[in-house]
Formats: sequence, structure tokens, C-alpha cells
Amino acid sequence: MNESYPNPETNAIRTQVTPSGHREHATSIYMTSSFTFNDAEQARAMFSGEEPGNIYSRYGNPNVDEFVAKVCKLEGAEDGIAVASGMSAIFTALAGLLNSGDHLIAARSLFGTTTQVISKILPRWGISHSWVDVATPESWADAIQP
Repeated sequence: MNESYPNPETNAIRTQVTPSGHREHATSIYMTSSFTFNDAEQARAMFSGEEPGNIYSRYGNPNVDEFVAKVCKLEGAEDGIAVASGMSAIFTALAGLLNSGDHLIAARSLFGTTTQVISKILPRWGISHSWVDVATPESWADAIQP
């Protein structure tokens, strides 16, 4: 990809997966649930993460790879992941950033399912939380724990 374009939008639109031998101009739509392997050893290595590549479309495929690359260009990120829903994104962010013993401070006015994750799932992992009022900044400071 040419990094010399002055606008991130141009860089993003010019980002695409390597074309196949068919020389298509636009990225093909990959409507497969899974991918093939040369042999059982390659499948094992790919499933274990020892060898890169697509194994199952729910984990990723060339279309998802290109989408992630474009969003990363727009956001200035080194890498990213794509998920199927907003709730998946919220859960992935919380699960990826929080550890047992952490304390999460969250607004009372969150999407309903988010409150369920915070109040029902995170405590099972040893993560506590405090609900605060977004209109009361001092409540945020008061909720901070050492």
C-alpha cells in the first residue's frame, strides 16, 4: 500500500488484501465458513497459532482482514479485531483490559446488557465495580479505589 497519500481516508480505501491470480479490482467476497489445509500438520499449526492463516470465518477471513486494516488506517492503530456486534465489542474490550482484583467505574446509564456483564459476569472473575452518575463528576473521583 502507498503510505504517501496525505489523507487517512485515502490510505484506508487503498488498503486491500493481495489480489488473487484472477486480477480482480475489488476484493472478492469470501462466503466460506472454513478453509483448507495442505495436511493435518498445517491444520494443527494454524489452529495453535504457530502458523498464520485463515482457519474458520468466525475467527477471520480475507474480508475481515481487509476491514480491520482499513479501520486501523483510519484510527491510526497498529492492529485490531472485528466482532459481530456492539455487545461483542464491549465484552471483548472489558475482558481484554480487566484482571481479577480490578475495580471498574461505570456510568449508570449504560446499555442494559452492558450492565449485566458488569454486574453479573465480571464479579465471577474477581472484578468489582461502582456505578456513578455521569452528571456528577465528583462521584467519579469518589469511586476510585486504590
